[in-house]
Amino acid sequence: MSQFPPNDGPFIPPPPPTTDSLYPPDVLASKQAEAASDAKNALIMSIVGIFCFGVILGFLAYRKANNALEIMNTYQVAQDKRGMATTAKVIGIIDIVLWAVGLIARFALN
Repeated sequence: MSQFPPNDGPFIPPPPPTTDSLYPPDVLASKQAEAASDAKNALIMSIVGIFCFGVILGFLAYRKANNALEIMNTYQVAQDKRGMATTAKVIGIIDIVLWAVGLIARFALN
């Protein structure tokens, strides 16, 4: 007496093992480090940009923060740094706006 049911149907292979990511672990680790570094640098540049070189540092901070957010969305890494990158992006926009308002005020007062 056999323990297995009769094999009347076609062979159906088991599904492949699922993984959380399509990228190798070393790529994910490097992208996580890059996103965290970009978020931190963007926040530093945006805060310094409030006090000096607002248009330059604000623009650079915006670009770095945007790059960090794109890496986070694409590779699903460094999600704990998302708030830092978003804050840097907002402060970068504020830097540029404050620079423009200061430039307009300077010419308006002269």
